[in-house]
Amino acid sequence: MPTQKRLRKDLLGGALTTALGVFTLGIGVYFLFLRPSLLPEDIRHTGIDAATLPVAFVDWLGIVFSTWGGFIAGFGIVLLGIGASLLSRRTLWLYLGTAAGVLVAFGRFVISNILIGSDFLWFIATMFVLALVLATVLVLNVIRRHRTNETASSDVDRTARR
Repeated sequence: MPTQKRLRKDLLGGALTTALGVFTLGIGVYFLFLRPSLLPEDIRHTGIDAATLPVAFVDWLGIVFSTWGGFIAGFGIVLLGIGASLLSRRTLWLYLGTAAGVLVAFGRFVISNILIGSDFLWFIATMFVLALVLATVLVLNVIRRHRTNETASSDVDRTARR
């Protein structure tokens, strides 16, 4: 039986991990959907005249930042899964958070590489397929464990009725 002190440590770790996950996911969503290709600070730092940049370059930068956003959001989702697992002491959230996180990260990565016609699409697509297989295995594990728990619960109920 865990001690009260250990429970508090898990609660603190879970709360901090969840908070970091929320902020990380928020930044990822910003990069995915809201961030412009160039911020005023980007222009100041580089000293370029944004008006002289080709439209295709600015469009490419938008794809790059969306790709980063996918990885940031995916990492935020994984952190949320870890935090929820620490808070609830249920590995369900670890499995589901990891499955969702890798799909978001590698899904956006493959989309970006399709959009730019990448020479390395075969490699990126392979990573996406691996992420898809991993997510499937994790979700199937959750389903299998849930069914096993239901079966065990109904066996206990039948035994108790006798």
